[in-house]
Amino acid sequence: MADRHKKIEPVAADAVRRATVAGKFYPDHPQLLRQHVQEMLAQAAVKPASAQLLAAIAPHAGYRYSGNVAAHTYARLRHQHVDTVIFIAPSHWERFPFISIFTGQSFRTPLGDLPVATTIAEQLLHKHDYFMSAWHGHRTEESRGEHAIEVQLPFLQVALPDCAIVPIVMGEQSWELCEALGLALAEMAAKTPFVMVASSDLSHYHEYHEARRIDAYFMQLLQTLDPPQVFEALHARVCEACGAGPIVAAMIAARELGADDAEILCYQNSGDTGGDYEAVVGYVSATLERMNGTGNS
Repeated sequence: MADRHKKIEPVAADAVRRATVAGKFYPDHPQLLRQHVQEMLAQAAVKPASAQLLAAIAPHAGYRYSGNVAAHTYARLRHQHVDTVIFIAPSHWERFPFISIFTGQSFRTPLGDLPVATTIAEQLLHKHDYFMSAWHGHRTEESRGEHAIEVQLPFLQVALPDCAIVPIVMGEQSWELCEALGLALAEMAAKTPFVMVASSDLSHYHEYHEARRIDAYFMQLLQTLDPPQVFEALHARVCEACGAGPIVAAMIAARELGADDAEILCYQNSGDTGGDYEAVVGYVSATLERMNGTGNS
């Protein structure tokens, strides 16, 4: 436990996490960004959910590649009565043996600041020793700027402009961390309504048709709503997701809350949007829902 606390820089209560990939992954001009997101949301042919949406998956590549897929998640989400979204993301640039929760004031994008639901974030910190307030996974330095949550936020700002967030990054994606986070979120969601969004792409750098085969198997597994089975398949690399931990943690929480349906809203890979078919990345928009209830309790 002592090792886990070494060199951890806690997040100050008034901290604002600035945008680090604006102008790279998505437009940095506010008007152009808003217009682009509005167009993608309008093009997403998604019907309102007929059940209670508990959790979702959205990709996190540049908007040129995965923006249209991600838009399906938020087009579905905008029809829900949601005050808070819990974002769960992997860490692309650094490894750390805990779950990093941003407990500062807000995340900033070209569209403005999204407030952090600090009460929920602080309550979550006390649920397990694995959970820490830290800049790990939320850094903005050029060489370590994490994008997996940031690219989701303009969609949320347009779809649900009054929503607060809790940004969570998993420094490792072990079963122990997935289970700890999933069970803690389920316990809290039973009392405090929120929706979870797992940020993840799927297979990486396979040939176009091979990627579709691998990703189809993942989507088949997702619809079993069996977190251990999904974890084992991802761990064995039978299928792939860079956000395997976030997906499994969200699945565990959703199952604890009674999820009984997984819906695939949209699937594409970068060959569909970028034109290179030799080494593509897969993207999925999906939701985990509870058909037999309308409340979070």
